[in-house]
Amino acid sequence: MTGRAVVRTARLCLRPLAAGDEAALVAAINDFEVARWLYFVPHPYGGRDFHEFLPSARPGEVWAIEDADGFAGMVANDGELGYWLARRVWGRGYATEASGAVLAEHFADPVAGTVASAYFEGNGRSCSVLRKLGFQRAGHVLKTPVSRPGDVVLVYRMSLTRRAWQRIGSQPH
Repeated sequence: MTGRAVVRTARLCLRPLAAGDEAALVAAINDFEVARWLYFVPHPYGGRDFHEFLPSARPGEVWAIEDADGFAGMVANDGELGYWLARRVWGRGYATEASGAVLAEHFADPVAGTVASAYFEGNGRSCSVLRKLGFQRAGHVLKTPVSRPGDVVLVYRMSLTRRAWQRIGSQPH
């Protein structure tokens, strides 16, 4: 499912990731407190990693999150919702706001199906975001994140049906 390339919320602009985002993205994701919760992100993360990733960041599936001060993180939905935020914006509700906008795009398509997501054990903030959005636990698995070689973490799989999205009134609480 592909949404609009640019999505605006009350406080955020979700837009295609661009080459000009390199410095801000690399700086934000090199914070281990950000990277440690992400499955596919190496740590440290450099310009080469960014340029390898950029061609796969399809508009309408992957968005840069931008607030009034600039680059704030990323959100993606290719049938699986993923997001991360720069530490400078933690605690502001941006993950819920950006993800809610992306899910609204998804479910605006009458044939769009269930959305999956996941979070690592210990990441209570991400669990809270997903629950606010209507996701329900769908199982768990053990995985080794790229950023934490040798560590095995419990990953909780989550699922959001159209019915659950409609039940929350499409407005996360």
